[in-house]
Amino acid sequence: MLCVRRIGILAFLILMLVVVTVGCASSGEGAKTERREVDYTVAEFGKLPEELKRVIEENKKKEIRMTYTDGEDMYLIRGYGEQKTGGYSIAVAECTEDDTTILFDTRLLGPKEEKELSGDPSYPCLVVKIEARDKEVMIQ
Repeated sequence: MLCVRRIGILAFLILMLVVVTVGCASSGEGAKTERREVDYTVAEFGKLPEELKRVIEENKKKEIRMTYTDGEDMYLIRGYGEQKTGGYSIAVAECTEDDTTILFDTRLLGPKEEKELSGDPSYPCLVVKIEARDKEVMIQ
């Protein structure tokens, strides 16, 4: 009788180990979602909503990472603050999404030629417009 009880306990422990192992393995695979490209257009400053233009202008001297939603459009804003000269540009490195998150990643590109340098500071800022989504946005 004691031997049957030990076999039952051992079988139960093995079953629990299998359940935990399979559960952990499948939850890791199911958590991965594929990232997709997001269609976007670079927005011209003059065509932005007035409230957004005002906020960007007020904060242009410091780094800006923000979103602005206006009805069916969402604006992703990345400003690099005050730079000592002109000639800077910003490139979009990534604008992708998965089921829960939008990722917007940019790179600041310095002046390429000596003639692009000026004595006046500049405030490089990029605004892209996408279709509004109810997702978390990460701006890098």
